[in-house]
Amino acid sequence: MTEIVEIYKAYNGTGYYCLMFIAALLYLWFTEEDKHLRLLLVIVPTVIQALFFIPYFYMAYNMLDEGTYYRILWLLPMTLVIAYSATRAIGTHTRVGVAAVAVILAISGTYSYVGATFSVAENAYHLPDELIELCDMVRPEEGKERIWAAFPPKLVHYVRQYTSEIMMPFGRDSMVDTWKRLDNPLYDEYMRPVMRADELAIQATEYNCHYCIIDKEKELEGDLSGEGFELFGETEHFLVYRNKSVPFAEDI
Repeated sequence: MTEIVEIYKAYNGTGYYCLMFIAALLYLWFTEEDKHLRLLLVIVPTVIQALFFIPYFYMAYNMLDEGTYYRILWLLPMTLVIAYSATRAIGTHTRVGVAAVAVILAISGTYSYVGATFSVAENAYHLPDELIELCDMVRPEEGKERIWAAFPPKLVHYVRQYTSEIMMPFGRDSMVDTWKRLDNPLYDEYMRPVMRADELAIQATEYNCHYCIIDKEKELEGDLSGEGFELFGETEHFLVYRNKSVPFAEDI
């Protein structure tokens, strides 16, 4: 039960949003008379939340998909319930409703860019400028076969959001410890405190990578230039190496 409570607390962050949802749910329990809306916005969310706190349900879920129990809470229409409840409150008790909603929003609201989770967008793609620069540097010309490139783990989340022309030997599936991922020696090499040039070259060739992108802050033991690689380009924080051992499809 303790684990369930911890998951619930972690999901709800500061707790304000959760409290607003519970308050809205209670308000609708006593005020909503429409049967269809009552089923959708009151009964179903209540049942889902009740199931979430049942230990046997938690155990059964983990047998099927361990580590993702928080996703049960994705089924709760929190925003819809809160918005509908606030609208009803304002419509029924205009002055008191407006005042109450305004106070709740003022207390619970947070400026989005204060935390590390959000940042001002650097471009129309809402992706780091440097990631776009790297992708444009290595991706094939229009009409050419897709290429393979190994990116530092901290960048792999972004690549597919920008282009599907670059294939990667490892992605998010390798980075989530609770997922049953296949062994990936190339990913393991990227995660070493000190990367080894000889082993990186072997694994990159094994995975048919045309390019390897290396973080400049990462210590590299050896020289990739002596392992069949050549420096292809660089950005402010990354080096791009071309693996001469892996030809492009059109060169075969």
